[in-house]
Amino acid sequence: MHIWKNLSKTAFWMDYYIQDRQMRERLPALNRADADFTEDERRLQRRLLRYCRKAYPEYYRFYGLSKAECLADYPLITKEDMRAHPELFHSKYKKWLAVHPATTGGSTGIPFGFELSANHDPVHQEFLWKLMGYRTGEKIICINGSSFPQEQIERKIYHCELSPTQMPYGGYALSCLYLTEATAPYYFEFMEKIRPSWLRGYSSAIYRLAQYAAEHQIVPGYRLKGIQLTSETVFEHQISYIEQVFQTKVYLQYGHTEAAVFAYSYDESYRYRCSPLYGHVEVLDENGKQVREGETGEIVVTSYFNYAMPFIRYRTGDMAEYGGTKGAVVTLNKVWGRAQDVVYTSAGEAVSLSALIVAPHYQAYAHINRWKLIQEEYGKIRFQIVKGSEYTEKDEAEIRENFYRNTGIETVFEYVEQLELTGRGKSVILEQRLH
Repeated sequence: MHIWKNLSKTAFWMDYYIQDRQMRERLPALNRADADFTEDERRLQRRLLRYCRKAYPEYYRFYGLSKAECLADYPLITKEDMRAHPELFHSKYKKWLAVHPATTGGSTGIPFGFELSANHDPVHQEFLWKLMGYRTGEKIICINGSSFPQEQIERKIYHCELSPTQMPYGGYALSCLYLTEATAPYYFEFMEKIRPSWLRGYSSAIYRLAQYAAEHQIVPGYRLKGIQLTSETVFEHQISYIEQVFQTKVYLQYGHTEAAVFAYSYDESYRYRCSPLYGHVEVLDENGKQVREGETGEIVVTSYFNYAMPFIRYRTGDMAEYGGTKGAVVTLNKVWGRAQDVVYTSAGEAVSLSALIVAPHYQAYAHINRWKLIQEEYGKIRFQIVKGSEYTEKDEAEIRENFYRNTGIETVFEYVEQLELTGRGKSVILEQRLH
């Protein structure tokens, strides 16, 4: 039976490696100014929808689709839809696919389990590393939310080995779950031992390491070629601060566990370029219409290579400023947090959190190790702040005055030693308790 299971997937793996090879050859053209992937995307969309029409008959019946629609005619889907009607989203060809389970919950706090077929994320990650200047043999430390046994933590060991080849996600994992003022020296001790050329990981964790290094005047005995920030919203003040402290360049990469979008920054503007070989990206307004260039909307994605479940026009909940499309390559000027990251005035008006904490350049940013916003009543926000060594009452006043001047929202401040992270080690910027 085991042999038959493997043999039944032979056709899938043959197709996978053919696609992988073709993609590896095609990807280098993606970063050219005259890149044109129009025909590539047309072929991939046609291929995906042809498969879906056969693999998900219940999905088509439930949504009243005639099997002749173009992608734009498909309904927008949320994780709640997929959780409520799982029978619609499972391929009838699953036994012929190489499939593995995946979960996401992230900053939403709403766990979502789904299935993925083997996809082409690794070849995209390798493409980005080469674009950044990676050379074979250079060491990469990934700073993520890995969890370790208690006995290991008691021994002050906050790392593990991932891959001797370093590709594509890093050779070592250094977990931010245990990063505190007391444990930070062990993190820098490990990095000094490994002497990495690259860091990759959560923006909040790497920003905290930069703050600690600056506060304690730590100068690495090695040269970092670059730092890749991924998996969390990245703020402009974090980029400039990290670059200044570590004396290196920051690169951005945006994607999801659902493997439907791969985007990366390509110059000093830190705008994102989305790979049309990975999935289709739309930026839609609240009525489901494509926004104009320069406008902000929700990122909606379609995976071209998940044959286990149809992530077709899947609402990510993330917000982005649309930068236009040329040659089927979508540009995102900025990527922010979830669409539900809004706070409310005393009059019940919704205000984007991004507009309050991304656009303004607070001096206080340099003096805050970590913060979290909690809203329990209209017109009032409670800040939980882990203070840096140079934090003063002036920083509190700056935040209070800006929030009130821009929105009329009152602020109260609570100072804590540390803030709880999600199960994956990510920071939660807003806990909205009004709903």
